[in-house]
Order: sequence, then C-alpha cells, then structure tokens
Amino acid sequence: GFTNDPTAIIKVVYQGGELWVEELCFEPGLTNPDIVNKLKSFGIGPLDDIIADSAEPKSIAEIRRGGYRALRGVKKGPDSINNGIDILKRYKINIHKKSINLIEEFSNYQWMKTKDGEYLNKPNDNYNHGIDALRYCVMEKIGMDRQTRKGIKRRN
Repeated sequence: GFTNDPTAIIKVVYQGGELWVEELCFEPGLTNPDIVNKLKSFGIGPLDDIIADSAEPKSIAEIRRGGYRALRGVKKGPDSINNGIDILKRYKINIHKKSINLIEEFSNYQWMKTKDGEYLNKPNDNYNHGIDALRYCVMEKIGMDRQTRKGIKRRN
C-alpha cells in the first residue's frame, strides 16, 4: 500500500500445526526505500524469506535492489483470495497482543452482500491488508508446499 492502503509487514511462524503472527508494520505512505529501512530496523536479513504481493513487480525489484534478494512475489492462481482464505481456515491463528491493526482486521473482515442482504462468495476490500500479507505467506510457504507434496511417497 502507499496512498490509502497501509504497507503491512507481518512475521509468521508455523509451529505445532498453528500459525503465530506478529504485526511489525502497518503504515501508509511508505516508499520502497522506506520499506527497506523498516525491514532492516526489524532485524530482517537480506536472505530471510519474504513473500510480497506479486501484483507489485516494480516494488519487488526495488526492494530486492535494496539488498533483499530472497524477496519474491506470491504465486497467485485462479480465485486466489478464496483459495488463500480456505488455506488460512485450516489453522489456528495466534495473533500477538500488540498487533492491534491485525486484530482489528480479523474482527471486522466481512464478505460482500447483495442489495437483498445475501452474502456473496467474495470478501470486502476492507480490513484486509495484514490478512492479505498473512494469506500470501501461507499460500506460498504452507498451502502450496502441501499441494506439491501430495502424491509423493515416502521412502524408508
């Protein structure tokens, strides 16, 4: 995000079949050099795994030039929002108590409604910036990895 939407940087740890999530940054108006400085201030190293919105290839390139070579865009497929939400629903999500914006998003996330009040299978584009960051991470690191391993037989 830049103008109206915030840049959301979250730390995600997958442990014991649960997701542990901590909001590191939730701030509008950040340029790509600002984001590089934020990453450095959080102690995130240039080889740490960072998953970004693939709809922002220019930002990805600029941040990578800022030293974060392991940063990559999430692989989105058809209906990636709903697929990502479905993957998130598989896990207990533990949100750090200081992650106030992420807590607010999870408390207010809603599906779109028709004029008649019926829910559509499409989420509102509000209260979703940190959730999108979480969704990208889980889709790339857990959900897709799980799909890749399907059908692979273990050798003893």
